[in-house]
Amino acid sequence: MDQDHGSVERWADVHASSAVAEIGDTASAPDWADLRPLVRWLEQHRVVLLGTVLIAASVIWKAAYLSHLYFRQDDFRLLDRALTNPLDWSELTFVGAGHLIPGPYLVAWLVVRISFYNWGLACAVSLAFVTAASFAALRLLRTLFGDRAGILIPLTVYLLCPLTLPDLGIWSSALESVPLQLATFMAVNAQVHYVKTERPRHLIAAASWVVVGLLFFEKGLIVPLLLFGISSAFLMGDGSWWSGARRCAARFWKAWLLYGVLIVAYSILLKYSLRTSVAQPGSPGSVGRVLSFVSGLLRETFLPGAIGGPWHWYPVEGGSYAFSAPVSGLMWISWIVAALVVLASILFSRTAWRAWAILLGWLIAADMLPVIVGRVSDLTFDPVVLGLESRYVADAVPVLAICIGLAFWPLTPSAVARPATAAPAPAAMAALPASVSVAQVGQVTRTVAAVAVGAFVVSSLWSVQAYQDVTLGAVARTFITNARLALRQAPRGTQVLDTQVPPDIVLGSFGSWALASTVVGDMARGGPSRLRWITTPYGTFDHLMMFGTDGRLHLAQMYAVGSPLRRPGQNCWAVRGGQVRIPFFTPTQAGTTVLRFGYLWYSRDRGLLTVDYGGVVKQVIVDPGLHGAYLPERGSARSVVISGFGSVRLCVGDAEAGILVPSATGPTIPATNP
Repeated sequence: MDQDHGSVERWADVHASSAVAEIGDTASAPDWADLRPLVRWLEQHRVVLLGTVLIAASVIWKAAYLSHLYFRQDDFRLLDRALTNPLDWSELTFVGAGHLIPGPYLVAWLVVRISFYNWGLACAVSLAFVTAASFAALRLLRTLFGDRAGILIPLTVYLLCPLTLPDLGIWSSALESVPLQLATFMAVNAQVHYVKTERPRHLIAAASWVVVGLLFFEKGLIVPLLLFGISSAFLMGDGSWWSGARRCAARFWKAWLLYGVLIVAYSILLKYSLRTSVAQPGSPGSVGRVLSFVSGLLRETFLPGAIGGPWHWYPVEGGSYAFSAPVSGLMWISWIVAALVVLASILFSRTAWRAWAILLGWLIAADMLPVIVGRVSDLTFDPVVLGLESRYVADAVPVLAICIGLAFWPLTPSAVARPATAAPAPAAMAALPASVSVAQVGQVTRTVAAVAVGAFVVSSLWSVQAYQDVTLGAVARTFITNARLALRQAPRGTQVLDTQVPPDIVLGSFGSWALASTVVGDMARGGPSRLRWITTPYGTFDHLMMFGTDGRLHLAQMYAVGSPLRRPGQNCWAVRGGQVRIPFFTPTQAGTTVLRFGYLWYSRDRGLLTVDYGGVVKQVIVDPGLHGAYLPERGSARSVVISGFGSVRLCVGDAEAGILVPSATGPTIPATNP
């Protein structure tokens, strides 16, 4: 019995010790503290997570970039049309300068009905498209190459390439280019799935994204050609590009037929809509003009931008925009880097050259030909200057990112039309000495890639900062802010001379879209307006005002040649023979547009006076009392003769002929800070 008891005690001690040890282990490492599943999950999704972090950082960076800009030029025309025109077929298909863009018209129509001249809202729309396009890029790269860390390189190129930033800074341009970039990524992704599975839903998705691209930018016509190029060159398995093209055309004829129908239908609509365009396609003229544009676009814009340039920009239009202006050293560097990248890719992959051919094809078809037939043919445009426009190649950046991936990484088996066969060893690696291992080559390659990506990132950040240093949206922002206050504070019935806004905001070549009655008047549309717009001052106006370059209402002041000073005690010019002759101090200028004279009309009723300026006779109605009368006049004169007042007493105190400008003195609406 004692023995049994001892056995029980030993058993209890052993199990008690085991229980304590188990409790201790549990206390030291509870189930909720086991991070291994989380670590495994992070490891499995590290590429997606890193890509998401890169996208978030780039969106924040671009939001900061947009914060120092504002609406400019075409933006105001787009917003005015969205506000003043109904959303009908004629509005959506209106072509003003050669672009059929129903998508931007629709977006602008919706935005202005939420808030007018709201730059924050406009930027939010742009950034929403940017975010969607960025995630579409990540999705496509994963579809093509799998979750390899290397896909973050072309993703970084797309996210940070400076070529897209000037385009993004102009809202009307961003509404065309960024949705096209989104449509390009999504259409290629759907096409890859269709080639692999031949399921109709993927074809419908690809065609739908082609339509989206066409709705926002006519360059979407080139997207089906891009789909055929990628499909035939990389998705058809082994063989030459020519054999792949034949098999691709035969096997997926339904896709090419559908894309062809979309291209033809859109082309017919574009040709019909061009009847309203001020810019028409035409012959480019001399070969020299074409070569000047093409060489400039490649040498001074695309290639420097593709490696993170141009580092330096040339500001135009008051600093609201800038052209690419790389230093000569960077141009040579960009050519050398481009050559090294192409050669390196060809050494490691016998099909890499196809990717660069596709990129070149896009540049020619989408970015060069439209400008050659639409702008280079117009002799008012300098082809050298056109070659400095980075906006023309912003849509090529997504294609650049895709082609970098196609040139350097093998496709996943799920991205080709049939199971991929084992790829032959690249010629460069097959020729390696026995003492050099594949691992060593891989390490060198990773090091070179890391250095190249780091240099690209630094170069891109430098270029974008340089762009911000020479551009600013403060002029337009200040003008609109003050003008909005002036609309609220001006006394009802304030007479305002309708003049063009500063060219930094809208150029005079935009016609009525550059007038203050449009740019400012749109803010009062739909409600009671306190302003009375005067197109041409003709008659009696007291306290005539006009908008200054700061957006405030200033008193209108004559910048003119006036009558000489009268002798002391002489308040009025003498009346002789029923008329008053007022000489000017010197002959007035040929650019004169307005005649003004101050008068005192001694009558209770209005009168009609006859005015002879330089031999041109006009009549003007005058009001009783002390006022100023204005008449539109042209050309030079030595004097002005006023008659027709009969027996009514008239006192004319002064006369001036010239132009009206905002007064630099006197009260303003809103008031200036003391």
